[in-house]
Amino acid sequence: MKRSMTMQSSYIGHQVLKTILSLTQGLYHRRLIKCSKNPRHAQVNILKKILATNARTEFGKHHGFKRINDVNDFRKAVAIHRYEDLRSYIERQELTGESCLTSASPVYYHRTSGTVGEPKNIPVTKSGLTRIKQHQQLSAYTASKGSEIFRGKVFGITGQAIEGRMAGGTPFGSASGLIYQNQSKLVRARYVLPPEVSEIENYETRYIVMAIYGLAEPFVTCIGTANPSTLIRLLSVINQNIDLILDSIAAGRLPDTFPRIAKSDSDLSPNAQRAEYLRTRCIDIEKLTFSDIWPELKGIVTWTGGSCAVPLRRLTGLLPDNHMIIELGYVASEVRGTVNVDVRNNLCLPTLMDTYFEFVERESWEQDTGDFLSLHELEDGREYYVFVTTSEGLYRYDMNDIVRVTGMLNETPIFAFVQKGKGVTNITGEKLHEAQVLNAVMATLEERDIQSNFFIMLADQEDAGYTLYVETASTTDRIETELSNALERYLRAANIEYDGKRASGRLASLVVRWLPNGTGDKYRSYCVSNGQRDAQFKYLHLQYAHECSFDFNALALSR
Repeated sequence: MKRSMTMQSSYIGHQVLKTILSLTQGLYHRRLIKCSKNPRHAQVNILKKILATNARTEFGKHHGFKRINDVNDFRKAVAIHRYEDLRSYIERQELTGESCLTSASPVYYHRTSGTVGEPKNIPVTKSGLTRIKQHQQLSAYTASKGSEIFRGKVFGITGQAIEGRMAGGTPFGSASGLIYQNQSKLVRARYVLPPEVSEIENYETRYIVMAIYGLAEPFVTCIGTANPSTLIRLLSVINQNIDLILDSIAAGRLPDTFPRIAKSDSDLSPNAQRAEYLRTRCIDIEKLTFSDIWPELKGIVTWTGGSCAVPLRRLTGLLPDNHMIIELGYVASEVRGTVNVDVRNNLCLPTLMDTYFEFVERESWEQDTGDFLSLHELEDGREYYVFVTTSEGLYRYDMNDIVRVTGMLNETPIFAFVQKGKGVTNITGEKLHEAQVLNAVMATLEERDIQSNFFIMLADQEDAGYTLYVETASTTDRIETELSNALERYLRAANIEYDGKRASGRLASLVVRWLPNGTGDKYRSYCVSNGQRDAQFKYLHLQYAHECSFDFNALALSR
C-alpha cells in the first residue's frame, strides 16, 4: 500500500514537472531548432553580441572589438588562446574588479586541473550561471518529453558547489553542484541525495553515504552522473560495505562515526523491510547489481563518448532491461558545447545561440597546418579540434578537444566528443597533461639518480590506469613500487583531478615497467617506418594505449 501511494505521488509529480518544463522550455527548444536551419546566421549573431558586450574591457580594447565587422576580422585581430594566456587577466579582474575580460564581474569560477601545477579557474558571470541553468532545464525538458526517466526519483551525482574562495572572495567549485543546491522545492523533492553529500571530503565515506541514501529509495528511475565510471565504483563500494549500508537503512540514520550532514536525520527514515529485502537478495546472488537495487530504473544520463564507453560496457548486464542511455552532451568546465535535443536518438545540438565555435580538421591541426572552419563548414564523419568564444571571457579558446561530426540536424552538424587532443589523456575526468608527466618523471628519476634516455606513459582505458615505461641502461635498481608511489605523489600534487580520481578509486595505481637500453630508438624507427617524418619526429611521452601500436610490453623486462 505504501509503495503504491509513493508511486502514485511520484507519477503526479512527474506530470506536474513535465507541464512546467513544457511551459518554460518549449519555446527555447523551438528557437534552437529553428536556428539550426541557418547556423551561419546564428553564429554571426552570437559573435557580434559577445564582442559588443565586452568591447570596453581591457582585452576588448586591446584587440579592437569595436572595429571587428565579420569573422575574418575577428580571426585577424584575436589569436588562439590557452588558459595560461588568460590567467593574468582572470586573476587581476578577480582581485581588482577591473573589466579585464568581461564587462560583468564573475560571480563564480569553475575549478579544474591545469597544464601546470596551478588549477584553472574559469570565470562565470551572473548571466553565465543563468545560461548553465537554462541548458540544464532544456536537457530536462527533452528528457521528460522523450522518456520516462523522471517518473520516479532521481539519483543525481554532482561535484561540490563551493570548494573554496578566490583571492578576491568569489567562490569556486562545481557549477552543477551549485545549481543542484539551489533547485526549487518541486525539483529537490525528486532528488535522492541531499546536496550536502558532495561536501564530504573523504571519498570512501562519501560513496558509502551516497549508497545509504540510494539503496534506501527503491523507486529510482533516473541516474545522472557525468562519468559512468562513478557507477562502477559505487557498486563496488556497495558490495564491499553492504552490512554497514543495510544496517544504516534499517536504523534510518548514518553510522555514528560518520560526519553529520544537514537534514540527515529527517531525510532518512528507519526502513527495516527495505534493508531485509536487499539483504536477502545479497544472500541469493552474492553481489547486488543496479537491477536488484532499482528495478524501475528507466535510464542513465551520462557521457557516452571517449573513454566513457569502457565503463558503460562494464555496466552491461548490471542494469534493468529496456533502460535508456542518454548522452549528457559535450560539456566542459569552459563551455556547454552541446545539448541533447532528442534523447531517443541522442542528437546533441551545438549551443549555437550562446557560443561561437571554430574548428580545424584533426590531422591538419596535429601537423600545424589547416584552415579554421565555422560550424556550417564541417563535414559529416570528419574529426576536428574545437575552439570557442564565450560571453565569459574566453576568446578563440583552444579546448584541446577532438569531436566527430555524426550527422546533421537541419543544416547544423551534430558532433560528439572523441577524446582530449594531443598531449592530454582523460580516462575518468583527470585530464592529465604531458607537461605534468614530464615534470613528475624527470624529477623522480633525477632524485634517484636513474639515467634514462626514453620513457613513455600510456593511458589504458580498459584497466582505468596508467603505465610508465622507462628505458634504463642498468637493471640493478628495479624499484617499481617505490618509483610508482613517488610519481603518484608528484602527479596528485600537480593535478587536482588526478588526485581526486585516485582518491575515489576510479583510477587504478600507476604501474612502472622497465625497458632495455635502445628501446627508444626502436620506437622511433617504428614510427618513421609507419609514415612519420624523421626530420620532424617528436616523442609523445603521454598517449592512449589503444592509439600506440608499438608493443612495449613485449620488450619490458620481467619483474
